[in-house]
Amino acid sequence: MENMYQEHNHALLFLGGKMENKVALITGASRGLGKEIATIFAKNQINVIINYLYSKKEAIQLANTLEKKYLIKALALKCDISSEEEVKEMIQTIKQKFQRIDILINNAAISNDSIFLDKTKEDFLKIMETNLLGPFLVSKYASKIMEKGSIINISSTNALDTNYPYSADYDASKAGVISLSANLAEELAPNIRVNTVAPGWIKTDMTKDLDLEFMKQEEKKILLNRFADPKEIAEVVYFLTTDEASYINKSVIRVDGGYRG
Repeated sequence: MENMYQEHNHALLFLGGKMENKVALITGASRGLGKEIATIFAKNQINVIINYLYSKKEAIQLANTLEKKYLIKALALKCDISSEEEVKEMIQTIKQKFQRIDILINNAAISNDSIFLDKTKEDFLKIMETNLLGPFLVSKYASKIMEKGSIINISSTNALDTNYPYSADYDASKAGVISLSANLAEELAPNIRVNTVAPGWIKTDMTKDLDLEFMKQEEKKILLNRFADPKEIAEVVYFLTTDEASYINKSVIRVDGGYRG
């Protein structure tokens, strides 16, 4: 397998970022919520690793932009988080270049909405491999180079009470993320805090093609009458990793604008 660091060496333009700054790994960070999370960390002088699978151009562009604008170190790394070998290689690259990880955000996820009875075993497993196995693998290997810090797993209100039959596989995977977080909090305490953020609807690429009438119906169920901007969720994620949130652990933080049900 090609060396991921060599492929993206040009995304490591050191422009004054300090190695002693904290280091954050964000999966699925080339766009959407992950991009906003990477941006707010960089803005707060945290070095960022931008994990991606397909969006190479966007990931490298983001890394370069964040370095130039905020004078931190940013690295774009390709990795299929459902592959144990690729995850191990990604973490090894991070260890070589940054020596450690202080913050892990398990954000990468996929969905494949379809009628429940039309879903195949392969469809279901693909969702589980990315949305649940991925956070397990990344947490397992990243935690080995985390002396202390914070892990935030991105779940969804779909895991709680906004279930949709056509996203049964996605909903189940996100419920599994909450359970995984609770177990990781037990396992990694007291040095590593583990929390879950469960957003409701967010204006991202995953929702931009929704039927307009369906979107209007969903907005009526939200007390704020709108979908969230990704920045609003990213701010909550960032807060949970700070010293101000040092006593928040094994918690599920719901961020959905107030859901009527």
